[in-house]
Amino acid sequence: MRKLNLQKADSFTRTDNSKHIEAAKSARPKSILESFEYIVELAEGSNLDRDFFDKTATHIKYASRKLHLTPMQTVLLSMFVDRSEDSRIMISEIARYAGCRTTKILRLSDEIDVLEAKRYLRASRSSQSLSYRVPSDVLKSLRDNKPYVYTEDSIPDTSAFFDRFNRLIDERECGEQTYDSLLTRTEEMLEEIRSTAFASRLRTYVLDKCDTLLFIFMAHLYVENFDDNIRFHDIQNIFDNSEIPSGYKYGLRNRTSALFRHGLIENVNENGMACPYAFKLTEKAKEELLCELDFMQTIKSHKGLIKAESLAEKVLTYNATEHDQITELSSILSEKRFNDVQTRLRDAGMRPGFCCIFYGAPGTGKTETAYQLARQTGRDIMRVDVDKIKSCWVGESEKNIKSLFDRYRRICKDSQLASILLFNEADAVLGVRMEGASHSVDKMENSIQNIILQEMETLDGIMIATTNLTSNLDKAFERRFLYKIRFDKPSVESRAKIWQTMLHKLSKSDAYMLAAQFDLSGGEIENIARKHSVNAILTGKDDIDIQEIIDICRHERINNQSRSRIGF
Repeated sequence: MRKLNLQKADSFTRTDNSKHIEAAKSARPKSILESFEYIVELAEGSNLDRDFFDKTATHIKYASRKLHLTPMQTVLLSMFVDRSEDSRIMISEIARYAGCRTTKILRLSDEIDVLEAKRYLRASRSSQSLSYRVPSDVLKSLRDNKPYVYTEDSIPDTSAFFDRFNRLIDERECGEQTYDSLLTRTEEMLEEIRSTAFASRLRTYVLDKCDTLLFIFMAHLYVENFDDNIRFHDIQNIFDNSEIPSGYKYGLRNRTSALFRHGLIENVNENGMACPYAFKLTEKAKEELLCELDFMQTIKSHKGLIKAESLAEKVLTYNATEHDQITELSSILSEKRFNDVQTRLRDAGMRPGFCCIFYGAPGTGKTETAYQLARQTGRDIMRVDVDKIKSCWVGESEKNIKSLFDRYRRICKDSQLASILLFNEADAVLGVRMEGASHSVDKMENSIQNIILQEMETLDGIMIATTNLTSNLDKAFERRFLYKIRFDKPSVESRAKIWQTMLHKLSKSDAYMLAAQFDLSGGEIENIARKHSVNAILTGKDDIDIQEIIDICRHERINNQSRSRIGF
């Protein structure tokens, strides 16, 4: 086997390099990238000394003139561009290539900072390390033999402001924005839109720049993701090293922050308690400061709404008495009839609002009936989650319930048809008021009930409450419900119809057998039918297995007692 003559090969390599270097020295540059190629070639192991600058003078001069950079900035940029495929270029790599110590390149930090300021480089200072990348727009300009000029479109309105802020946050997450630079840039952007309602109203709160940034960041989370549950781990992303200063944390935890004092943020309610580690914008902040955003118009009108057109049609089976009452109510809630009835009530000096209560055992179709009434009459539903109304903070629950009715009035005002205000499972707010209440919780419950009673008196829309319990219903509420419809468990005949509605292939005789044997609610029958359908899909059998259905019926209830279910 022939052995390689390494010494001879080395000699050839040195000769080739020498020729290349000589060619580089004598070449006349035709483009910026060609100049960069020669500069990088000659920079290898040069220690960036005087001799290197003499050899590359022609190329450096050409590129410097084209780019409006100093000779050293041009040299540094060329070496960064040579490594532009890497999104994390370290200064130590540049130093090793140039054959010098890292400290020498670090001494040139001012030159690198200029390149960063002109956006030729983007620095990432994440994880206590420093790296750089060359943006693709820069490379495109260099390919076109042009200097890169960073330009940003003006920010004409609040919507564009949040679009731009979103980009800043993306850069912040990549380490390309520091907390201080984020503060500065946000201030500049606010100044650019100072005439907008968002910027001018935000100024009235006289927040310091740090609180201003924190609020804008929270608003950004809401604007981008409808985030109403902001935690400390979300907030920490805007701070350097992801560490929230202790003063910030204290102010947020203890509600002493200026954002709390001005009513711009509040705690998230979890299981009736205010969570000190979770925050959201208040309705006041959303409506006053974000009113210019297009999506806010939709939110103000439709937040919390179930649109009528989104409700699926569902065939419900009622006992005779229920059927007649619901048919009458459906007729009254039709657009023309409802408007006529309201006009007559107003002319007679009576309350124009319609308050209805659906009561009875779980699973009898109360909630689904409210949905189907909404679908049939083309009315949206504003569903109330009672748990979210209640707060552990004094006065907050009362404010929440008032805000709820205010929002309902705005929705009705902005809509052609009055929406339905649905208090589902309203047992918690319709119970008998406590006389001489001394405990704070009892006082809060009484206050909420009094507010609801007052609002029912002046209601100009439609309110439907559903409840499983009626024995504890406060008489004051009972008097204010115009329609009171009791939902009993279906009769044998009704149960048979429900069985056939749920399982179309079920014979009439089998339906009556199941109805007679099992005293089930409509909701329970639906649940059994769904289980049977799932099993049929899994086994590939389309036929009705009556024995399987019977077995499922026997196991539907725990300890042979009715299970509490929500809705129909």
